[in-house]
Amino acid sequence: MTEREACRILGVSPGAEESEIKKRYRQRMVEVHPDGRMHLEKHYTSCAQEINEAYAVLKKRSAEKAKREKQKAKRKGRPAWDAPVNEHAYREREILHYAEDREGNILGSFPVARGKYLWKTEEDFSLFLLSIYRCAGEILDEFDASLKRRRKGQNRQKVHGELAYLLAQQFIDGTGLLKELARLETGEEGETVYYLPATAELSGGRPLPPGTVLCPAGMKDHRLYLRDLSGRGIGYLSFPDDRLYYVVIPLLEQRSAQVKICTAEKPLPGGGRASAAYQHLHLWLRLPPGAAGRMPENLNLEIERLLRESRAD
Repeated sequence: MTEREACRILGVSPGAEESEIKKRYRQRMVEVHPDGRMHLEKHYTSCAQEINEAYAVLKKRSAEKAKREKQKAKRKGRPAWDAPVNEHAYREREILHYAEDREGNILGSFPVARGKYLWKTEEDFSLFLLSIYRCAGEILDEFDASLKRRRKGQNRQKVHGELAYLLAQQFIDGTGLLKELARLETGEEGETVYYLPATAELSGGRPLPPGTVLCPAGMKDHRLYLRDLSGRGIGYLSFPDDRLYYVVIPLLEQRSAQVKICTAEKPLPGGGRASAAYQHLHLWLRLPPGAAGRMPENLNLEIERLLRESRAD
């Protein structure tokens, strides 16, 4: 029996409250009872079995509605995550915390909030990336469902990864975080310069002498490739701190920063693994006036373009 039929049998409106439903149910049962005078005076098309079934349908609906309202009230009572938001972000994301046992062993993670919150250093960065990856998965699942298909294999992984990279930029204020993650210095013209330790993943050959000046050779697959002043390719830029990758590379892709790079004399603090395939670098960033706090404006368009282009895959 449908809810519409149940409402017709009991004579209530679709939005009737539980008290009204119960009142009408009792009235209808009196009307069809063999000992009732009303049963003798009128002809009723509904029998007691139908009335009971209608009441059960609407009672179940009321219980489900009450449960949803209770859950909604519980979510409203949950403390919001204390972070700025990007109202123009493509999708909300979860804020995750680690679940631990009594000994402090990590058992997994659980959401404590959901919204368009920017990442800040108080949020574990690994969990931030996990929330972004899940968010990208939600978008991709919905998009594939709209096309009535199920994407699999390497194609999905490629689109999923690119989508996650674009989403991450919507939740990271790169220019603002540089003030927390970098060392502030003063440039030759009195401007603020951000110093960061970095590494070069070498494409071959021996490490370069300390103080060798390096220049950008081009960006490919979100990697900044480097060359020396003679034009010889060196490798690509990397960071000992994964957070810096999601701050610096987008700024360079958006041409929102100027960069100066040279090889370091010795391994830097927190400089990552020692290997002949790596070279430690000094890196300085300079931002143009007015760049601080400015979020990329075209990311939603890039996300839509990525999804459209993936239709044919």
